[in-house]
This record gives sequence, C-alpha cells and structure tokens, in this order.
Amino acid sequence: MFVLGLQGSPRKNGNTDILLASFMDKAARAGAAVKTIQAARAGIAACKGCGYCEKHGTCVISDDPMSTEIYGLMRQADLIVAASPVYFYGVSAQLKGLIDRCQTLWSRKYVYKLKDPLADTRQGILFSMAASRGRQLFDGVHLTAKYFFDAIDARFEHSLTYRGIEAKGAIRNQAGLEADMDALIEKTVRPMVPRKKLLFVSPHGACRAPLAAAMAQRYHGPRIRTGFGGFVPAAELSAPMVRAIQANGLDLGYRTPMPIDQALQGATPDLAIVLDKTITDDPVPGVRTLRWPLADLPPDDDTAMDRLIHEVERRIGTLTDLMD
Repeated sequence: MFVLGLQGSPRKNGNTDILLASFMDKAARAGAAVKTIQAARAGIAACKGCGYCEKHGTCVISDDPMSTEIYGLMRQADLIVAASPVYFYGVSAQLKGLIDRCQTLWSRKYVYKLKDPLADTRQGILFSMAASRGRQLFDGVHLTAKYFFDAIDARFEHSLTYRGIEAKGAIRNQAGLEADMDALIEKTVRPMVPRKKLLFVSPHGACRAPLAAAMAQRYHGPRIRTGFGGFVPAAELSAPMVRAIQANGLDLGYRTPMPIDQALQGATPDLAIVLDKTITDDPVPGVRTLRWPLADLPPDDDTAMDRLIHEVERRIGTLTDLMD
C-alpha cells in the first residue's frame, strides 16, 4: 500500500512535522510505501477560482507541482494523511492552498461523474494540534478535512487532535501519543498491507495495462491492490483508452505509465498479468505470471476499444479463484 502525507505547517521540525513523520515511519515499518509533501515548500500555485476545471476536467495551471506530481500521487495513494496546526480555527494557509487546488478532483467526481478506481478503499486521516484549548478549537479543521477528503475520494474516519501544544517539540511529551498512533496504524495500515497485489503489464503501459488494472480494482475492490506498468513506459496514457474508460465511469486522470519496478510503489506483486502477444519474458522474475494475449489496438478505433473492454472484463472475472 502507499501512504501519502500532506504536511501543512510552515515550521520545519515543528510539532505537526514531528507528529506526521512519526506516523509515516510507523507506516513504513508496518510494510507501506510512504511519501510526504511539505506543502509550505512544494511550490504549489494558488487556485485561480476560474472554473476551468469544471469545464475541462483538468486544472488550468498545468506546470506547477500540483499538476505535474501531487494530483498523481493522490490518485496512487491508499491512505492520505493531512496534518496541520490550527491557525485562527482553521488549517494553515499552506495546506489550504493545496486543498483549494483539489477543486479539480471535485469537478472530475461531481461534474463529470467519474470514479477513481481506489475510491472504495482509499482512506483519509487528519492530524491537528493547537496551543489553546477552546471547546470548538478543531471544528473548522474537521469541516475542511471532511469536504477535502470527500473531493479526493478518501473515506474520512480517523483523526488525532491535541490541545495545549505550543513549544517546539512539545508533541513528544503528549500523554498517550504512541498508543494513539499505534492504534491508528492497526486500524488503517495493517489491514491494507496484506492485500493481493496484481501487476498488469503491456509494452508501454499506456493502454491495455492501465485499462485492466482500473477495471480489476473496481471489480475486486478491497481484496486486491492493482498497479500497471510497461517495459518502455510511454509519456502518457492512450487518449482513446482514457475516453473509453471514462464512458464506463472510471477515472484515470492524472495517472501516467509506470516502469514495472515502480508500478506498485516498489512492492513485489503476488501475480503479474501480461496483456500482449509479443512479450515472452516474465516481467518480475520469480513471480507467477499469467498471459492474456490481447492484440494492440489501432488508434482511435472505438469499436476495437469496446471489444477490448469487454474482453478484459471477461478475463477479470476469472481471477476470483486467485484472490484467496
């Protein structure tokens, strides 16, 4: 599984940073791949409020880290952890800037009616702390987190919030902190790590492999974790395939073809499935390989794409016996 941390405090090595780093370390030791985005130093451009994403399904800002990296990481993540201090009863400006840019993902979900393949299994966690102790101290933060996680297709069920944390490093002395985090790891990370990992492979990882990975994830849900890759990855996904799968309600926006060894965030698959007649080598030595000899498609052939979708769907149904 892959855990993405969003660190919202502008203070390096401050309490929020310490708390999130400790959780991410525990997640890694539990078997997850992890990555943290430092929102204050990521160079994320502010949302323009222009409505472009509602008309086009993508952000008008295409050249900053949000569009070139972070959207894609959020789509790959099984667990997203948003961490922020409380500033004026809300999240930090730095984290809020990242959240505001997720209007693009909100538009894909609610305007275009598209569903991310991991929507049924992705979870969201909130970490927050503040120096004061007001009764409603975390109300605004929780509301922001609730609607943020909804927009990015993450189920928001867990949070850790702490009052009276002010001096740098004070979070380390918080009573019960280790037990709180260990309990959260048991609830969120450990149940997801053992899922069967299926790697779908085509020569360039641009059409057949992502199509099959997305459809298999939707079909088998929480029983598996899919990835897709290519021996020589293309620069982007096949546009006709993306259009065809969107017509089936699935969203592959902000995904890119991956090298085979990165397709599952470095994890070794339990099963590799090759979707090409010409590939004879096993993509991952020592891992069981199935071969679905599906022909490559001519560009912009909608009829052939429909046939491919039906054939992939049929084959995915035969995987059920391999899930146990």
